[in-house]
Amino acid sequence: MAISQPIHGVSLICRRDGRFLLVERGREPWKGWLAFPGGRREADETPEEAARRELMEETGLMAEKLTHFVTVDLSRDSGSSYEASYHLAVFRAYGVTGEAVAADDAAAVLWLDVDEMAKVRITESTLAAAREIVRIEDGGALA
Repeated sequence: MAISQPIHGVSLICRRDGRFLLVERGREPWKGWLAFPGGRREADETPEEAARRELMEETGLMAEKLTHFVTVDLSRDSGSSYEASYHLAVFRAYGVTGEAVAADDAAAVLWLDVDEMAKVRITESTLAAAREIVRIEDGGALA
């Protein structure tokens, strides 16, 4: 039995005026759910290059600065509904410019605060990361 290699991807946390940029996923996995913009890393890209490309492709936005926030492993063997295992580098994006528009595999883009995020179909890891950003940047306030 062949052992499948994890898919390397990126995700970006963009926050403006207390609201997080989310895309409605237009493709599986998690089609129709909200998540941070992101996607697969190309073979010749660094994680940072992939993050910038994915942000532009999915939303039309650009980030002045990226900092690594966390790396997560989303495994198909952990009882999740993932069809593959993903190794995901998550970046915090600063100085985000442009007008957000849904493009590529994003069906829609939204800016939501944490309370609004908790009421929609959103991946658990996305909501947890947003709550952690609020805790770090706002000293614990969740709104």
